[in-house]
Amino acid sequence: MEIDEGVSWAVRYVTSMAERAGEDIETETKVEYMRGGKPVTFGYLDAYYKGNLFDLKTGQERDYVLQMCVYAAALCQRDDLDTINIYLLYSKTRAVCDMTISRDQAEELVEEVISKVEAPDKKPALCDYCNWCEHKRVCYVKNPDRILRAFNMACSKNLNALEEQFKKSMRIKDKKQADALLQDVISNLTIET
Repeated sequence: MEIDEGVSWAVRYVTSMAERAGEDIETETKVEYMRGGKPVTFGYLDAYYKGNLFDLKTGQERDYVLQMCVYAAALCQRDDLDTINIYLLYSKTRAVCDMTISRDQAEELVEEVISKVEAPDKKPALCDYCNWCEHKRVCYVKNPDRILRAFNMACSKNLNALEEQFKKSMRIKDKKQADALLQDVISNLTIET
């Protein structure tokens, strides 16, 4: 198997830094962010040596701060660090984005996201991570048209119970009138996000 030149560049970058520091490199390791002694979230880091985290990105440059904060917070907990240096290595452009983040900063960002996820009144919102979500196909925020089409199809196949309840609630005596009104309501449904 031939290794991409950009990936080879990234390997050389990490290796030379680790050699200068006299450190062994840890690769493809699962790290877990803990709360109360229990794992809350996790990730798999690409490369790491004490206080220095490296993540290879083969695609376009984008915002990976939250992902890196999960790794950083988990590593700070595991290795009892106050700060960690993060290096995003973009193999296509051979660019390096580096930053230093404190344990407090990383944990604060991770806790903020976890709080939003655990909030009982949370609502879906479009974000850069939607394509990785297990609910993306059934999410009304990501796929409102698909949800409405499915709802329309379901309603058009079996409206008996719904029609009867709708007729009673709207106090309509004529079944055809209730049916027509209900069909109109269903066809004009929109989902607010």
